[in-house]
Amino acid sequence: MSISWRPSSWYDIEQALAIQPDMDRDGIAGIRLPLPAFRRFFLQSFWFSVVLEANPPIHGHRLVGFGSAVIVTDQFAEAEIAHPRPDMAARISATVDSGPSPLAVRAEIARANATSGVSVVIVYNFWREGILNPSEQNDVRALLPASLKDCLAGFRIRRLLAETTRPHATSFYQSSGVWQSIAEFPERGRVIHLMTPESARLVSGSVGNLIFRFEEPLLRLRDSDQQLLLAALDGATDQELAVQLGVSFSAVKARWRSIFTRIPQFMPASVVEADDRERRGAQKRHRVVAYIRNHPEELRPYDWKLRDRS
Repeated sequence: MSISWRPSSWYDIEQALAIQPDMDRDGIAGIRLPLPAFRRFFLQSFWFSVVLEANPPIHGHRLVGFGSAVIVTDQFAEAEIAHPRPDMAARISATVDSGPSPLAVRAEIARANATSGVSVVIVYNFWREGILNPSEQNDVRALLPASLKDCLAGFRIRRLLAETTRPHATSFYQSSGVWQSIAEFPERGRVIHLMTPESARLVSGSVGNLIFRFEEPLLRLRDSDQQLLLAALDGATDQELAVQLGVSFSAVKARWRSIFTRIPQFMPASVVEADDRERRGAQKRHRVVAYIRNHPEELRPYDWKLRDRS
């Protein structure tokens, strides 16, 4: 039996939330509210979610864990740190139908990536209780932070906030050494946790250190170029990319030409081979996709105008 993670699909969300439908005893952030909220969040720049799968299924359950995080405004994060309140996930979900929303829009994320960094809230982070043996629970506990690290790769992270609602989750956060407990609400069974670059450095080799690692992007890609490259990571052909992006085949070709033009302009000489101009389009694309796969910062929102002025 093995447990692995992958990004959530649209069709995973209801099943994933049902892993612990009673996680909020008052029902405010139970499955009824987050399901429509999460479906509206899906594919937005501020939203990340993963599912953990068991192969073969454990007692008939394929999904055994679920995690999700959102990028929030600095104002929201700073207010939560200064005056912690319980039910962060519930309050964030509730803003889907009533503002103002604490969720960061793409322009805010771009500015934060170019300056001080984004603030992230882990809104769900749990696994099935009662069916996982100790070894399987250890696998899940290792995979959830590892998957978070991969999802956030390429963002300049300023801080992370999380709220635990169950003793085993609180114990997990507190034992990691990289999370600080900044508020407790015993009557509700809630604990608010904070991770910063400073707290992550206290544990050498921790996943926290990798989360805060950041490299500046180089290619100055347009949004349309980023969309193309993100879709191309899955190995789609140009015809398939045209369908996925809802554009013409010629538009896909034009976007590739735009990307190829930027490579010699912005990439270091050590990255661009001297014979790249002689390579065929498919060969160039393979090299670009390979580079992007190892440099996710190129696909993140980034305010170059703000960066150039600083």
